Amino acid sequence: MMHSEKTTFSSGTMVYTLYFLLLVGVLSLLSYSPADKQIHYERYDDVDGDKQSKSWLTSTQSSLQQVVAWSWRSWTGRRHPVFERPKRYGYFLHITDLHIDEEYIPGTTVDSDCHRFPSGNNKGPLAGLLGTPGEKCDAPIELAEKTLDYIAREWRHKIDFVVWTGDNSRPRKRKNIYHLNERVMSMMQKAFWPTARDPRHIPVVPTLGNNDVYPHNTIGDAHVDGELLDFYARLWQTWIPTDQRATFRRGGYFAVNVGPRLRVLSLNTMYFYHKNDAVKDCDVPGTPAYQQIEWFEHELLKARSAHVRVYVMGHVPPSPKHYRRSCLQEYVRIASQFPDVLKGHFYGHLNMDHFLLLDAREEQNNLHSNSYVNDTMATLEDSDPEEEDDVHVTRNVGKYVNWLRDMYESVDPIDHKHATFQRMPVVAVQVAPSVLPVYYPAIRIYRYEIHDDDDRAQCRHSGKKPHGTLMEYDQYFANTTQFELDLDTDLDEAHLNYQFEYNSKEEYELEDLTVASYFEFAKRLIGNGFEGNQLWLKYCRNMFVQSLNDDFA
Repeated sequence: MMHSEKTTFSSGTMVYTLYFLLLVGVLSLLSYSPADKQIHYERYDDVDGDKQSKSWLTSTQSSLQQVVAWSWRSWTGRRHPVFERPKRYGYFLHITDLHIDEEYIPGTTVDSDCHRFPSGNNKGPLAGLLGTPGEKCDAPIELAEKTLDYIAREWRHKIDFVVWTGDNSRPRKRKNIYHLNERVMSMMQKAFWPTARDPRHIPVVPTLGNNDVYPHNTIGDAHVDGELLDFYARLWQTWIPTDQRATFRRGGYFAVNVGPRLRVLSLNTMYFYHKNDAVKDCDVPGTPAYQQIEWFEHELLKARSAHVRVYVMGHVPPSPKHYRRSCLQEYVRIASQFPDVLKGHFYGHLNMDHFLLLDAREEQNNLHSNSYVNDTMATLEDSDPEEEDDVHVTRNVGKYVNWLRDMYESVDPIDHKHATFQRMPVVAVQVAPSVLPVYYPAIRIYRYEIHDDDDRAQCRHSGKKPHGTLMEYDQYFANTTQFELDLDTDLDEAHLNYQFEYNSKEEYELEDLTVASYFEFAKRLIGNGFEGNQLWLKYCRNMFVQSLNDDFA
C-alpha cells in the first residue's frame, strides 16, 4: 500500500512537472518578441587603473519574460534558449615571454644574471623581488605566479580564449626547459581550468618560443626532434584538438576553434627563424618550413570555404630582421591574399609594444632588397655571437625605433580601388610586450566583433563589422619597482595588481585594428608637425611600457 502511494505521488509529480514546463514554454513563446531581445552593450571601464564593476551585458525584458526565464532556470538549471543573450563583442588575452628562471634570487647581482650575491666591492645593480627592469636577467617564478593569479582573479570570467606566444623558460639544458614548461603549464591550468563560478573550458593556444627548444634557437623536423615535439604534444594535449595532434607531432603547429566560426592557427615560427640552422628555406620543397607554409595556406583556404575567420599567432614576428627571406616573402604573400579570412597576427619575442607593416605589392615583393632594410639591418647586427638579436633595454633601442619609423615611412599608400575583398597589399602584425620585465611586465586584452551570420547577404549591411574584426585593445602593466617599495607584508601573501596603461582607441584614435587603420596611424606617426612628433613620443613611451619615459620626454 505504501509502495503504491509512493508510485502515485511520483507519477503525479512527474505529470505536474511536465505540465509546468509545457506552460512555461507556451508563455515564453507568447511573451517573446524581437523588440524584447534588443540588448544594450557596455564594456568595462577603467578609472585611474581600477576597473569599475559593470555588467558587460544588460537587456530589456518584460516582467512576464523575467518570470518565465526565472522559472525555467529554477526547474532545469539552464537559461531558457529564448533568453540566451547574443554577444556583440568578445574578449581575449594575449600573454607572452614569461622567461622564468628558478635560479633567480632577489638581492643578487645583475652581473651574475641575478644568481649570486655581491662580494667585496661589487656595488652594481641588484635583483628585485619580481624581476629587474632594465637589466638582462630573466624573471623569478613568483612574477609568473602572481601575474596568472591576477589574470585569474580579474579577467578569467571575462575572456573567451587565451593567445600564449611562448618563451616560458630560461634556456639551459633540455631537462631544465622541460621542467620549467611543466611548471608554467600547471600555472596556466590553475588559472584557466573550469571552476564552479565559471565552468567554461577556456581555450588556451600555446606556441613554441626560441627559448622553449634545445639547443637554443634550434629545432628540426620530427625525424630530428621528435622527442621534443612529442613532449609538447603531451604537455599541451588539453588544448591541442585530437585531430591536430598528428600535425603538431610532425611540425609543432596546429589549428584550434576558439569560438563559433573563429579559429586560431598556432605557427611554429622556429621553422622561419633565420637563426635556426636545423631547417632550410621556405622555398625548398619537402623541408619543414616549406610544409608549414603549405599547411598555412591550406588552412586559410579551408577557412574561406567554411566562412570561418582566423587569427594567426607565433613567437617570432615576421620581419626582415628575424625571418629567412623566402619565409618572409611567403608569409606576406599568403597573408595579403586572405584579408577576408585572416583578421589578426599576434606575436611576442621582442618584449616591446609595437606593430609592423609589411608591404606585399609587386614592387616590394622582394622585401629584403629595400634599402631601408639593408642599411638598418646592418647596424642592428651585434658583434657578440653569444648575444640574442632581440632588442634589449641596454642596447639597440634607438636603432630599432629608427628602423620602425623607416618601415612606416616606406609603405606606399593603399589604393582602395584596387584592394579587393580577397586581397590587401599591406599586412599589419601586432607585437605585444612581455611579462619578462625587460621593461615593466605587461599583458593585453583584445576586443573583437562577433557577427556570426555576416556571410549571409541580408546581414552584411547590419552596421556591424565582419566577424572577428579586431576593434581595440587595453594594455596593462605592473610597476614592480613601486610594488616592492610599497610592500608591507610577506611577498608570498601579497597580490600583484596590473594597472591600466592605455586603450588603443582612446590613445591613438584608432577606429579599429584593421590594416587600413594601422596604415593611417603609421602615417600620422611619421608626420613632421607638432602633432606627429607628440604622437611619436607617446607611441615610444608606450612601446617601452613607461619604463623609458625620460628618454622620450
